[in-house]
Amino acid sequence: GGALLRETLDNSVKTPDDVQRATDRPAIGDLAYDPDAKAHPLIVTQHPHSRRAEAFRQLRTNLQFVDIDTELKSIVVTSSVPDEGKTTTVIYLGTTMAQSGQRVLLIDTDMRRPRLHASLSVPREPGLSNLLLGDDNYDELVRPTEVPNRFGLPCGPLPPNPAELVMTKRFEHVLEELSRRFDRIILDSPPINAVTDAVVLSRRADGIIFVARAGKT
Repeated sequence: GGALLRETLDNSVKTPDDVQRATDRPAIGDLAYDPDAKAHPLIVTQHPHSRRAEAFRQLRTNLQFVDIDTELKSIVVTSSVPDEGKTTTVIYLGTTMAQSGQRVLLIDTDMRRPRLHASLSVPREPGLSNLLLGDDNYDELVRPTEVPNRFGLPCGPLPPNPAELVMTKRFEHVLEELSRRFDRIILDSPPINAVTDAVVLSRRADGIIFVARAGKT
């Protein structure tokens, strides 16, 4: 009886099929959990034949078939709550795209709890918020990373009004300018249940990837 009650009360997703039924959208990737992902963000390049590296290459390929008529040049990656793997997905997906010869820019649009800069081993400041305040020195603010063709734009100084900043015309102008410089742009956004930033960002980008963690989301 206890087991039955526990199963009844557990409404978390367990499989890609659960995600598809809950969202009415296709599941485009199935990635095994890796507790060492934060400590070893270069596993895709250091172990290119691992199952995890192959899973992210499959995700890169599946993105091409999501909407054949629309080029997904800018993609928002988000989740429902923190610690579901969205930043890890941004880094690994960007790495596999860069390995295919594309110039890829990873942008930290989480201007509340930024993490991308630490994973890319670049300073947090200056960055995106400086561009939104009028700085036009793109060449200095966009940082190369240790992976060829993969670049990073950290969040910069934390503003008091992140959601309002990404709603401005200035943000739209910055995104257009970066789109001219790079083949792909991947935006690491805050969780969608906590704040409205991801909803606003999704209206600026060509597509959105929603990361769900098995047994938690």
